[in-house]
This record gives sequence, structure tokens and C-alpha cells, in this order.
Amino acid sequence: MPRYYVKYTLNETSRVECMSRFAMMTPEDDLADMGEDVTMVGRWATVGESSGFCIAEAKTTKSLHNWLSNWAPMATMEVFPVVDDNQAREIVLGGHPSYTVDYSNAGSEAKVGESLYLIEYKFLPDARAEGYQLFANMTKEEDAQDSGENTCYGRWHNMGLGTGVAVCSSKSEFDLYKWAFNWNTLCDCSVTPVVSDTDCRENIKSKPWFAAANQKRSRWF
Repeated sequence: MPRYYVKYTLNETSRVECMSRFAMMTPEDDLADMGEDVTMVGRWATVGESSGFCIAEAKTTKSLHNWLSNWAPMATMEVFPVVDDNQAREIVLGGHPSYTVDYSNAGSEAKVGESLYLIEYKFLPDARAEGYQLFANMTKEEDAQDSGENTCYGRWHNMGLGTGVAVCSSKSEFDLYKWAFNWNTLCDCSVTPVVSDTDCRENIKSKPWFAAANQKRSRWF
């Protein structure tokens, strides 16, 4: 199914309602919310900014927007079609790459003692072609060496704009920026600390204001 990158920001007036609703959702609620034609690849939140990101697959854009409409009264969302590493390399090379990247851990939790980070990149205008060629021709060994001590769970690309995102598990800012520095002549990188659905919900439920909001659950489901 086609993949989409969704970037959302909660409306100021709906912040508590939206966060409380999300925190109370069960795995069954998540499936009912998305419907049978949408699949969540991974979702990550930046609670301090009342925002977050997700990668989702949808059979049609109608299915995608039907799901997003559940949250439209409480959030503003940007949506872009994206391709994964394997598809991006095939586009650049005009054929199959030398190896394929495994995306089975795309929605995984951070490793023990590490945290999750989302990296947004944008190729510099004069370096886009060079950047894509360098990326597409990397071997498996070069790709692993490039990310260093960071564990990349997934990378997705908006090739129309020369931008993309990566999600990784990392133990230090040193490791993160060492990875980003490898590309400093080709692109700008923005690194954001994020949490998974599990950690986000756990954090919200621990707050004093959550108990009052929880009383409204019957009106939402």
C-alpha cells in the first residue's frame, strides 16, 4: 500500500481533550480509529510541542483522509506521500539496489538505555542530485558505518522536495550529530527527541489532569 508521512499539531483549544482521548485508547480502539484500509507503520510524539509524526499506509487517499477526519477537529495535519530506502534507491538507480533495507522494526521501542529520535533532512538546493546519488550507491556496510552507534528503524523520503525523515534509537547527542555531520555539506538535519505511543500514553496517564478528562471517555467511544 502507498505510504504517507503525517505531521500534526494539536489545536490549542483542544489540547487536553485530544491528549486525553489518545491516552485512553486501547489497541482495539487504534484499529477501529484507522479502519481496515489504513495501517500504522509507526507514530512518535513531541508532547512539549503538542505535535508529532507518523508513517501510515493506506489503500487510497480517501481511506487515509477518512481516518484523519477523526482528528481534524482537534489538530492540524500535513500529509505527504513518501517512499522507503529501497524504493528511493530504485528510483535513483533505475533498477534494484545492491541490498534491501528491513523495515520490520520501524515502530519499535528504543533500546534499553537509549531514546527515540526523529531526524528530518532537507538536501541543499545545489546538492540534491549529488546527495541522492551518494545515498543510492551506498553498500550495506557503508550504510551501517554511516549511522554509527545509532540504530535506524526506518527512513522515508519525499523525493519531490528533496526531504525526508528517519527514526532511530540512540544513546547520546554525540552519536546523533556525528551521523548528521556525515551529511553536513549536502543537507540540513533537524533532530527531535520523540516518544512512542506506549510511552506517550503512559506519561499522559500519570498526570493529575488526566483523571478529570478520563470521566468523559464514554462520550468518545
